[in-house]
Amino acid sequence: MKRDHLQLTMWLLAELEVFAEIDLKVPGITDPWIVGMLRHGIPFTPSYWSGDENPRQKMRLVRTAKELERIGLLKRVTEPNRDRTTHVIPSPELISATIGRLGDEVNVDAVIAALSRTDWGAGIAGQLASVGADVAPVDR
Repeated sequence: MKRDHLQLTMWLLAELEVFAEIDLKVPGITDPWIVGMLRHGIPFTPSYWSGDENPRQKMRLVRTAKELERIGLLKRVTEPNRDRTTHVIPSPELISATIGRLGDEVNVDAVIAALSRTDWGAGIAGQLASVGADVAPVDR
């Protein structure tokens, strides 16, 4: 797995771990981040991940998302009539490879729990749970 791929997917898994901790039973939750996570994919926020002071790092994350989409490891959800990424959906293969690289740094149960709560990730969660999230590293 390339360094840039790992860096982006580490952020994505961190977002899933945070999402797993949110109590969705609280009435009136309308936060756009939560709604986006539930309905569309992981909100794509490279400015937040890289820090507003680092536009080069932000663009590296944007290019990495496009590259991962090109090789079939990520789906980008874009704004209508634009190529601006709003959300991303990592493939089970990409998630498994990242978990394999990070090992105990990832809370696999939280990642699977977060995915299973979403409209787009329930199938991915099932695939990860069925293989124990132990898939060979991605070398693309």
